[in-house]
Amino acid sequence: MSAPDSRVDWLVIGGGIHGTYVARELLEAGVPRSELAVLDSHGELLASFRKKARVCGMETLRSNYVQHIGPSPFDLERFAEARWREDELVATRHSQPRPTLDLFLDHCDHVIERFELQELLQQATVTGISREDSLVVDTTEGQLQAERVVLAIGPGNVYRRPDWADSDAVEHVWDDVRPPTRRIDAGERVWVVGGGITAGQFATSIADRAGHVSLCIRSPLQTALREAEPKWLNWHYISRELHSLPPGSGARYERLREARNDGTIPPYLVDQLDTDEVTIRHEQITEVFETDGGLLVSGSRDSGCHVDRIVLATGFQSVFEHPFVRQLASSLSLVRGCRGMPVLDDGTLAWQTRSEESSNILVTGKLAAGSVGALAGNIAGARRGAERIVEEHPTRQIVQ
Repeated sequence: MSAPDSRVDWLVIGGGIHGTYVARELLEAGVPRSELAVLDSHGELLASFRKKARVCGMETLRSNYVQHIGPSPFDLERFAEARWREDELVATRHSQPRPTLDLFLDHCDHVIERFELQELLQQATVTGISREDSLVVDTTEGQLQAERVVLAIGPGNVYRRPDWADSDAVEHVWDDVRPPTRRIDAGERVWVVGGGITAGQFATSIADRAGHVSLCIRSPLQTALREAEPKWLNWHYISRELHSLPPGSGARYERLREARNDGTIPPYLVDQLDTDEVTIRHEQITEVFETDGGLLVSGSRDSGCHVDRIVLATGFQSVFEHPFVRQLASSLSLVRGCRGMPVLDDGTLAWQTRSEESSNILVTGKLAAGSVGALAGNIAGARRGAERIVEEHPTRQIVQ
């Protein structure tokens, strides 16, 4: 673990899927361990992903088995075969098999241990970055200096909450203080609000404990196997469909929005919702009142419904508007485009400055969607982002 006041060539901010992936790639490209550090507010790599996946009731990944944090596309498959766990590669119609969550996380632990990635982690929260001879990174645990910083951050804990959901009685599936999965009692009437995969996973995961579960959606369920078409993994396609449009433009933003299957549920999960314990309820909630008998709900189709618990699964706010992203852009004069989208060099993923130069701030994950494409925020996007960052920036080669 790097000391708080150390100086490194490469500093990765974020220890999730994308930060862990790019750290491993940098090591394999020849960056000395002493010149690489990972910062994250948690003391364990992938901690936030692990927690959110468990809490929302995820049993299998939506991504197929070639999408993981290991070095080879078939690394996870070989991991399963060597441990007689091939049955945890779930057959999926019109796709390669998908791993169970347990298999995926066990493989992540295997990769982290194999490359000793946990030793690179420093638990700290970044409070600001300034530019001197190098980049100066202020954290809750001290200061670091880095020649290059890789931003691998997600939206954090900033969730979308409808206007009617300002009551403390309305929970969110990922609430840190009181996770709803730990508090649902037998016989409770639970409304899960949301039409995407998280809502579907959570509804099915609590169905055997709650008295009855209603999945509340404003419009008919939309199904899609993946978050975007596989062609968005191809750099030639990304270049033609995205890089041909002006960087940071509304046209790029709209192209990404059209390509994303946000708010959709994969067909295999729709099948799991077809049960007596779960009801699909088309409802636009307008008000919620707390009463002695629970929650009184008013909506566009029904008024006066009593329920015991309402749990939101309504997604995140845009990472483009993350407070730290806004602060960083302001302090380092970095360019933001439509809806706050970072303007990056499409070839290197370096964030551009207002003087039209490339900075030493490199971007991966959902924050890099304007250059990496519709799958930037997914596991597949971790590979694509790391490819650009590692291939286009010089690293020290390992001496044989």
